[in-house]
Amino acid sequence: MARNASAMKYHKQSEKRRLANKARKSTIRTFTKKAVAAGESGDAANAAKFEKVVQSLVDKAAKGSTLHKNTAARRKSRLAKRLKAMQAAPA
Repeated sequence: MARNASAMKYHKQSEKRRLANKARKSTIRTFTKKAVAAGESGDAANAAKFEKVVQSLVDKAAKGSTLHKNTAARRKSRLAKRLKAMQAAPA
């Protein structure tokens, strides 16, 4: 554990950042699941809406240091590919 004032402050800051990053990642996962669920149920409009929200959240996370830019690109690509495959399957 931190013993001096500057180390304690740094620890407090890093804990605050960790919790914020955790919340952002959780939100991304939640909306990704909603997009996939909408795609599986055949609701293309809702799936597209959730996909747009996920892309926005992922871009914001990559803009900071929550997600690496390549990870963000991969997540957006995989989601788009998955939703596109779901829309093509019933047709």
